[in-house]
Amino acid sequence: MSDPAETNDQVTDAVQQVRDMLAGFQQPFAAGAAYQAVSHALALALHNAVVQQQHSYTLRNALTTAAATALLEGRTEQAEAVLKLAESPLVNPSFEVQIGQLQQAMSRLREEMERAVAAATMPSEPPAPG
Repeated sequence: MSDPAETNDQVTDAVQQVRDMLAGFQQPFAAGAAYQAVSHALALALHNAVVQQQHSYTLRNALTTAAATALLEGRTEQAEAVLKLAESPLVNPSFEVQIGQLQQAMSRLREEMERAVAAATMPSEPPAPG
């Protein structure tokens, strides 16, 4: 009778083939998950930029109304101060600058992801016999 502790060479070879096959599948799934996470983060950033622009328009309309009210009541200094505030970068952020920053981030991320995928898909050296 054969010893139960011994492993058949065919079984060992089959297990190794399955391990090699699964190792090849891990990289594409990981890359896909990374691409999906990055695209989701960038979509949220774009959404936030649009929402910030909408909020700045609403705030600017409110400030314009306050300035008009102050002018109608004869408080020109207060109206000028409110209009000066309406021109502030805090109230009126540059949408184009935000989009430009996001485009730069996307370019850098794309380059890094391409390098990572290229490094992961490079054929590895065969294992040393032994």
